[in-house]
Amino acid sequence: MAGILMERACDVRGFVDSVVELRDPTGILSVTVGVESGAGSGGTPPWQITVENDLARLRHDGSLGPSPKRTLDMISARLAEVFGLASTGRGRALYLALESGASREIALQRALPTGARVGPVAHVLPVLEALDRGEPAVLVMASRDAIVLFESELGGVTELDRIELEPWVGDWWPEMKGPSRANPLRGQQTVSQRDRYARRIAAAYRHTLDDASARLGVLARKRSWTRAVLAGDSRTVDALDGVLRECELTTTTIRANLEGLRTEDALGRLDAALEALVAEEQARLAETVVSASNGVCGLVPVLAALNEARIARLLIDANTTFAGVVEAQILVAARHDEDAPDLTDLIVARALTTDAVVAPLCGDAARTLSACDGIAALLRW
Repeated sequence: MAGILMERACDVRGFVDSVVELRDPTGILSVTVGVESGAGSGGTPPWQITVENDLARLRHDGSLGPSPKRTLDMISARLAEVFGLASTGRGRALYLALESGASREIALQRALPTGARVGPVAHVLPVLEALDRGEPAVLVMASRDAIVLFESELGGVTELDRIELEPWVGDWWPEMKGPSRANPLRGQQTVSQRDRYARRIAAAYRHTLDDASARLGVLARKRSWTRAVLAGDSRTVDALDGVLRECELTTTTIRANLEGLRTEDALGRLDAALEALVAEEQARLAETVVSASNGVCGLVPVLAALNEARIARLLIDANTTFAGVVEAQILVAARHDEDAPDLTDLIVARALTTDAVVAPLCGDAARTLSACDGIAALLRW
């Protein structure tokens, strides 16, 4: 399992659902790592130093349980297997029940923040953030002659299809000719009807583009794409953009033909546009939830709704912690003068186990939540 790269968002969602169910009397160790490029070039990689420092701190404060040496030996063995440099993916995570030894691990193409912590439930926010940014998307490079489709999912990009647009014109479709107008100065009786021929070619091209658009729509539904970035010839891009919007994808366009670029450079521009699209989408979502009539803002009202399983979508600042206590399975916010534990992971786990969608936000979207203590939600009722 450690070396298997998880490439489908649906598989990651299933993984998260299994991880949030982990419980252990001593606690759940959560370790996430972002492997830097060239990590195998020599010396101790920075992520390993960070994890070792975090584990030393956890042993010092007693978070590893009554037998820290035995626990550390178990952790070291699992880390060597899961985070070995031979493993694939820049993002790796290990979730380990400290007493029972039950574990879950994952490898992702997209890097995760590096760190280790122990809590009553798993710290899945980093994986959820990678999942939200890595939802299935299509990157479209369109020219007058062809459409090239790349699929982006969880940080990986693969070429999916190439659709030719040039209409087929064979020997059976010769240049059109017809009678000329009366002209006493010239003896010709026929002329080339170039305008009619050009209109016929244009009609054939539109038919080909319609077929390509229908094919793209089928792929969008079949592959469960949620976002799209389109670049190239405006006549082609506009038609494809309309089809993808009808399929309820969030789209953005680059008014440039990327055909002359190397594939790596073209994909770099498309991926940058996709990242910007994700940020814009998150910002719109935050503004919508904060202003919605069925929305709640702030930790106290959100916890009240969460305890009643009324939350449909939870928005949370990925860089904010939320202090509170658990009283008879009820999550309660701490007063400002209380030194209370961090409830963040419990909030996320409670939301996921009540079938709420959790969206970790950063950047402009997180700043929108700043007036709501970094947390807001849409209610089911």
